[in-house]
Amino acid sequence: MTVEYHPAVQQDFNAACAYYEAEGGVYLAQRFEQEFRACITAITAGPTRFARYHRSTIFRRVGFHTFPDVILYRETTNGLRVTLLRHERRHPLYGMNRW
Repeated sequence: MTVEYHPAVQQDFNAACAYYEAEGGVYLAQRFEQEFRACITAITAGPTRFARYHRSTIFRRVGFHTFPDVILYRETTNGLRVTLLRHERRHPLYGMNRW
């Protein structure tokens, strides 16, 4: 299954890694990256098993196990498109204009 990323997801990821590195060191940032990769693997293994995001008919979400972050994605004709990586405390509409 093909996974595409919205260009802003890289910025979201870099900002989150920088934050976790500043707060807890390199080890914490590496754990965040590992969990991000595990979430992407879980999404590709079963994209429909995750809940829809709020009342959206397009987006689904997967939450991290040990970090307060979520990944929003949608199914496309070619596979999956990861649209957003967001901290849970951000406004629910943050980033929802991305396609």
